Amino acid sequence: MAYPMSRAVPGAQTVPLPTSPVVWLGFVKKTLRACVLVALLSALAVAMLGFFSPMEIGRVFVDVAHFVPALLFVIGVVGALGLGNEIGKNFKHVLGYGEVKRVSEHSGHTVVPRRGQRLTYASVLMGLLLGCVAAAVIRAVMDEWVGFLLLAGLAVVLTVPVIKVTRLARIMWLKAREDHRIHWDIVSGGEHSVGTVVAVTNEQFVVDNRAMFHVDLEYRTGGRLETTRVRFFDYPVWAPSMGNEFDVWSDPERPFVQERILIERRYVGQEFVDLADEPVAGEHISGDEAAAQAASDPYTAGVDTDGSASGSGLSSSSGSRAEDSVPGMFQSPQWMVDEADPSGPSTPKVARRTRILIGIPPTLIAVFALLGTLLVPVMVDDVPWWTLAALWLYTALTLINAAVYWQFIRRSRWFIRSGVSFGATEAAVFAGFFAAGFTMLTTHNLVMAPLQREIPWTAAHVLTWAAVIGALLVFEWAFTSNAWALKHLNAEFPAPPEAIQEALTGHDPEGIDKLEATYGYRAGVFLYT
Repeated sequence: MAYPMSRAVPGAQTVPLPTSPVVWLGFVKKTLRACVLVALLSALAVAMLGFFSPMEIGRVFVDVAHFVPALLFVIGVVGALGLGNEIGKNFKHVLGYGEVKRVSEHSGHTVVPRRGQRLTYASVLMGLLLGCVAAAVIRAVMDEWVGFLLLAGLAVVLTVPVIKVTRLARIMWLKAREDHRIHWDIVSGGEHSVGTVVAVTNEQFVVDNRAMFHVDLEYRTGGRLETTRVRFFDYPVWAPSMGNEFDVWSDPERPFVQERILIERRYVGQEFVDLADEPVAGEHISGDEAAAQAASDPYTAGVDTDGSASGSGLSSSSGSRAEDSVPGMFQSPQWMVDEADPSGPSTPKVARRTRILIGIPPTLIAVFALLGTLLVPVMVDDVPWWTLAALWLYTALTLINAAVYWQFIRRSRWFIRSGVSFGATEAAVFAGFFAAGFTMLTTHNLVMAPLQREIPWTAAHVLTWAAVIGALLVFEWAFTSNAWALKHLNAEFPAPPEAIQEALTGHDPEGIDKLEATYGYRAGVFLYT
């Protein structure tokens, strides 16, 4: 989606993160899912305090009735901490921008603005409050009134900050949605013109593997010709040159207010500069001046005496020095790297076969888990309820994981656009492995009895063992499947990289559908993972 010029002017601390409406909606769903899961995992962790107390840690390892809640407590805490970080990563794209956090002189990365962290805080606090209420109820049922009073008191104390932070998070969320609506109104009903790049500066700074450029953009608004210097970030494979075009929209009622002027870069039909071989085009500094600066100090070549960066006259030698000193300077989007294949496009048959191969291991583990869990109560005696509960939990997680893989095999639009990833479901399977594995080890008739030949082996034993041990294989398979996924998602449907990038970042809500209609290529949030 087009972003306001105010976020792209030199000196702004924000980095625009343009996405198409389809991708933006996917990040909205990802953010909401992460918030709900963080709240639920936090609630699960605290609710387990109704079954065990940290003061009784010694009993945890000798009593399964204490160990299982303690294990779920750890899983809830670790899961909430891991997903909490994902809320900020996703919410940056909902906002449409991130703030620059410098790592070194030449590189940095984007982080969610401080106010954007309210969503994470609200999710965690809500989970803590719900968990305290659940744990207090459990203690009351167990007639442990001291624990009940402590947990109930903590719930009361948490109520005020939960209400306050949740209200602030809601305001932040609604503001992001309102900004998106305003931008769309300007694009759909505002004044449109085509801006032309008349000068370029390569700033020798990289954020999230995207190089920073300053361009002088000439465009019309409010009936007159304007020239403004803007700063934008893009992958070096699409380094800008003079004559590149931007779409510019402005609010007819406030045509010169930067917050109401939206810009969006075009990719299709544009010419780009090869940073590895050529100087970046521009007029901010002459070639002789650039050569003199490079001779005196090659690391500061392209910087004016007033401290502002210049870049037009970067010679090939200074460009090679920049390649050494600026990390990630010559990178492309991950989907573009993964799809690059010197052997050319894959055939439909090979691509489909490869996608099915990727989904076979998770599917087998899910089938083993389901059959084993169904057979345990029929074939094995004296299996406690908590073991069956753990097995069913593990089975559900493996089935969800397998379903996600089959969505990938089918190249489901929902899967590609929703932001659901293999990593999250595979991590859940691995967490379920600990709960199911421990309860099986502590259930005599499931492990020790058949090993010691006290009872015969049954299909239930073989299948549950294979399913739980298979969690380790699924976890290892995650690395292979993630590496193969993008390479084979659209292997038999090649499309021009510039058309893909424009569909992923452009304002047109039908851009991704047009990409699919023209080339068969399916795009969405999955390409950002």
